[in-house]
Amino acid sequence: MLQSLPSQPWFYVLFFVLYVTLPVAEVLIYKQVWTFKAWEGFKVFITKKVYNDEVMGYTGELYLYTWGRKLAGKSDKDVLKNIRDNSIISAVNSNITAFVLIGVLISAGQVNVADLIGNVNYLYVALAIFVTAVLSVLFVRFRKYLFDLPLKTAATIFVIYTVRFAIHHALLMLSWAIVIPDTPINVWFTFLATIIVVNRIPFIPSKDLVFVWFGIELSKMLNMATASVAGMLLVFSALTKITNLILFTLISVYSDSKQLKDLPEPTEADISKEQHQK
Repeated sequence: MLQSLPSQPWFYVLFFVLYVTLPVAEVLIYKQVWTFKAWEGFKVFITKKVYNDEVMGYTGELYLYTWGRKLAGKSDKDVLKNIRDNSIISAVNSNITAFVLIGVLISAGQVNVADLIGNVNYLYVALAIFVTAVLSVLFVRFRKYLFDLPLKTAATIFVIYTVRFAIHHALLMLSWAIVIPDTPINVWFTFLATIIVVNRIPFIPSKDLVFVWFGIELSKMLNMATASVAGMLLVFSALTKITNLILFTLISVYSDSKQLKDLPEPTEADISKEQHQK
């Protein structure tokens, strides 16, 4: 596996492009509802990404909420609603994409529908349809309480999520194809569907390591070079953790130094009072 680690420079270039796609997209997304400087927002969304990647899913949203409360002109309730609505749009976007990918895999013959149907308990299918119908009715009935963004703003955010999603996952497949060329594209679609499903699992830290395990098992099923797949996925995971650590440290140090710099200079009265207390 160590001999199979990626040596192609473009793999590492694409990694850093992939790393910033979500923070950049979130700056554009939250600019639709909040007012802030792009650079300050970028640092916040990098930190949010680190919390979600390394601590637990949705801890990044909690951090974002604490930052959003400090913005001018936004009440705590509005900040919470904006984060909730963006999370809903993101989830809907991911789920639609996952269904599309599954459809592509079925049409490409990578997934055998007959095998799936043969192993399905129809009671579970009926229950799933019933629950989906009930949730859909409840959402339509109470949409004003469950979703607050105007339709135009929500549509803009959905388009940004879609564009980011398409660019990110196209580049991800390209980075895999660079390391292991001559692999059929339907194989990479299978990997892509797997990583989308893993990313939708809530409250799991280090989802990249979970995907590494899934990817290695998947490579065995697809008769791929397991050592090459393992090396590629482990390097990607290691780079993610190293980059998270470095950026989180730099942002934290910068924020602390800025807070100290912004402290008011002590007056002569303050100095005299301190000396008197000593």
